[in-house]
Parts: sequence; C-alpha cells; structure tokens
Amino acid sequence: MNKRLIFIIMYTILLSLFSISVMAEKKEKSKQQESVKSVLKDARASIKSQRDQSKHVDALNKLMLREGLTSAEKSEIRITQAQLRLSENDAENMKAYLKQKYDTAKYFSTLLDACKYAIMCDSTDTLPNAKGKIAPLHRTRSRDILMRSRRNIYAGGLFFLRKNDFEKALPYLSMYIEETYEPLLKDANLVADTLLKRASFYATVSAYNIKNYRTALKYIDQAIAGATVKQAPDLQEYKVRCYEAVKDTTLWLKAMYDGCENWPRHDFFFTALMEYFENEKQYDYAIDLADTMLNRVQDIPLYWYAKSMMYMHKSDWARCEEMSDSVLARDSSHLDALYNKGVSIINQAMEFAETACYDIKNPKCRRDRLKLQEIYRRAEAPFERLRREQPDKKNRWAKALYRIYLHLNKGKEFAEIEKVVKEDTASN
Repeated sequence: MNKRLIFIIMYTILLSLFSISVMAEKKEKSKQQESVKSVLKDARASIKSQRDQSKHVDALNKLMLREGLTSAEKSEIRITQAQLRLSENDAENMKAYLKQKYDTAKYFSTLLDACKYAIMCDSTDTLPNAKGKIAPLHRTRSRDILMRSRRNIYAGGLFFLRKNDFEKALPYLSMYIEETYEPLLKDANLVADTLLKRASFYATVSAYNIKNYRTALKYIDQAIAGATVKQAPDLQEYKVRCYEAVKDTTLWLKAMYDGCENWPRHDFFFTALMEYFENEKQYDYAIDLADTMLNRVQDIPLYWYAKSMMYMHKSDWARCEEMSDSVLARDSSHLDALYNKGVSIINQAMEFAETACYDIKNPKCRRDRLKLQEIYRRAEAPFERLRREQPDKKNRWAKALYRIYLHLNKGKEFAEIEKVVKEDTASN
C-alpha cells in the first residue's frame, strides 16, 4: 500500500473521530441546556403554586455548581432563586394580612435571601458577553426586588435587635447599608437616606456585641457621624476597643488621640493613653498630651493629676508637688493628689539630706538642718490628713509619718506612730 493511500485512510479516520467527538459534545451540551431549562421550569412552577420553594432554591444552588454554565444561565438561576424567596415571603405576608399565624423570622429571612440573590444575579448579569458587550436582562427586576424590600430589611434588623439577637440582626443592617452602594441602585441616590446613619449605628453595636470587630470598624465612622452628642464618645470608645482587639496599635493610638481631641471631657481616651505612656515609660509624651488637654479644658483635675504622676515617674519632685497642688486647688478631696504631694515632699527632703552639711562646726550645718526640718514640716499636713481620711491604708501614711516625726523631733507622736508601724509590719 503506497504512502499516499495510507495518509488518506488515516486522515479519514481522524476526521470521523473528530466529527463523533463534536457531535457528542453538542449532544452533551444540548442535554445540559435541557437540564437547566427543566430545573428552572420546575422552579417557576413552584413560584406559581407557592409550594416547595426552599427545595427548588436548593436544587438551583446545586445547578450553579455545574461547569460550563453561561453568564446568562447563571443570572437566570439567581433571579429565579430571588423570586422563589419572594414567593415564600408573599405567603407569610398573606398570612399576616388574613390575621393568621405567621412566622415573622421567616418573613424577614426570605426577604433578605431574595436581596442576596438579586445582587448575585446582577453581578453575573452585567458581565460582558462573547462580543464584549454588556446587555443585562434582569437588572430591572433585581433593582425592584432591592427597592421593594429596603424598608423591611431595615425592619428585620430592628426586629432581631429588640430580641438582643445581634448575630441575626447584623446581616439585615449590613444589607441595608451595603445595597446603598450597589451599582444597580446607583440612580436611586440612597446615600441621602436619613436612616443610613442610624443603620450604621445599629450595625456597629451588633457587630461589637458579637465580637465581630472588623465589621464594627467598617461602619463605625458613619455611625459616629450620625450619633447624638451622648452616643458619639461611646462609639469612639468602641472604636478604640475594636482596634485593640484586632491588635492594630497605630490606629488604636490614633483613635485615642481623636477621642481626646473631639471629646476632651470624656476621660476614657486620655486615661487609656496615660496608661499606655506610663507602661512604655514615655513620660514626656504623656506630659505633652496633658498640656494639650489643659490648653482646651482647665477645670478637669484629672489632667493636672496625670502630670503630677508623670513628674513623679521622672523623679521631678518639685514639679510633682506643684501639679499636685494644682489638682487640690480644683478638687480638695482628691486624696491621690494629696498622697503624691506628700511623697514628692518626702523625696525632696531625702535628696536635700544627701547634700546637706553635717559638720557641726560649719555654720551651714545649722542652716541645712533647719531647711530640712522645714521641708519635712511641709510633708506633715498631707500625711496626717491621709491618716484621718484613710485610716485603713496604713501603707500610704504610717512610714512617712514615722520619718517626719523622727526628723521633727516629735517624741510623743513618734512613739505612737512607731507602735503603729510595728503592728502593721507584724500583721503583714
């Protein structure tokens, strides 16, 4: 057999095999299309009869897993699923209209699902076709579903909020917010919706309560923008705690600084920052912040007290005493400031004693001794008041008064306080 004949035979065989393959592929594709049409036909029948809608939603979900579906088929499946859920919703709505027993949770959940499927439909419905053109078939229906359901989606969130079921409330509130920015609702101008900020507030609170901190952070700025004067600083607290929970130190610090700037009379932010600076031993940063706050608000003792604490950490005893006096001038009952004052004076006395002259032949010796006594005399009043007002907190005043009475040569008082110190030491 010559080579040319062999080639012709082989070519004919290959051509036949290819034709068989193409025919098989066309047959399979035709069978698949018939299957898609069949499942969709059954689903539409379910919508009309208002029976077994959930079963057909599940069947369409399985159908979506099939390979080779076109964008048109996918969008048709999704819009049908949305209509199935609306059919279920209509059934519950009819029961309510007829004053029959109905399932409120199901009423809202079917509506939420319908919106989800409508959005999924639009995402495939607006994909370019084989020619690169976008020709959506279901956008009007998808848009109508979202617009028709919008108020009830918000109501669904409130329904679960009233039950303190934050986990179930959040998807409704999120849907209400997120669909505002959906491309198919672009011309509806939903950004001007007066309920949007309120929904953001509820979504933030719901997310925070179920420890979904990233979602809370997603909505919190809009929630703060629409909050009342009383609510706004509390929401900023949520923001701080959320950043702390997700371990974002940079934004956590920024949120606290923003809190200090916007709500100087809400001490949470300042106190948290002071604690941070104290732990990091960044005392100068803390003092700078306190000064910034005092430039804005002069009548809050906390800011003066924070400075006294930072100067104490820096062992700047004179400034610590000065700041403690500033606190007491604004709040004479501030016993912590009183304690700081007493401690700072005691330390000033101890520092002075280290450089004082003890040569009795030197005239400076007497002057230094009198000055040292004068310093201890300044410390006496704060610690004696602490003893009167906090008798059980001996650790705050007993040893300090022991030292003071010793240096002031107060024999009777010293003997009495010595006994107190010994008893306290023995009990501990």
